[in-house]
Amino acid sequence: MKPRGVLPFRNASQARGPLLTPQAVADLIGGASEAWVRRNVPGKLRLGQRTVRWYRQDVLDWIETRLVTSMEVP
Repeated sequence: MKPRGVLPFRNASQARGPLLTPQAVADLIGGASEAWVRRNVPGKLRLGQRTVRWYRQDVLDWIETRLVTSMEVP
């Protein structure tokens, strides 16, 4: 049996900010439910079977790209 290699560990940058709950992400978006956030916001981290979190900066970047995209549509 071959020994397994060590998996690379991704160090989370401090610049990405704190981890946000689905409710906190919904508050940032405004008018979204927690269920919608869980289904549609990319970049979620699964910490357990039901526990998911997002980095604050990742969410803000995603919101910004959505706003820029919606502004480009005539």
